[in-house]
Amino acid sequence: MVNKIDTDKLTKLLYWKAVEVGSDSRPEGESMVVVNTPKGLATVCHEGVGWWKNDDNKYLVGGYIGYSNPTYYITEDELLSCLSDEMVDLASFINTFGDRLENNYSLWYHQVKDTPQNVSGLAYNH
Repeated sequence: MVNKIDTDKLTKLLYWKAVEVGSDSRPEGESMVVVNTPKGLATVCHEGVGWWKNDDNKYLVGGYIGYSNPTYYITEDELLSCLSDEMVDLASFINTFGDRLENNYSLWYHQVKDTPQNVSGLAYNH
């Protein structure tokens, strides 16, 4: 079980990110999860592609604007503020059809299998 990102909270955050750069676009937050690994937190999309924080200590999240799928970089505090109260099964979250998605699931499963996943408490410690 891993932490789900609340897409409504992410949508609101991405709207303000767009406003900060002078855009009038209204991105919708992509459905993602946050996993806790020995290397730290990471974001993972439905296809099982994921990212740890970058060199600027920011996490990649996705959005939708029409048919476009822009990415945004947010701080750990912003990421934790977008967590849902809901936890989901990683296998159910990642579309597990086809070899590529099965491999993506397997890669993340082995990253998280021995690490506690309830990171929602981190949001209250920041």
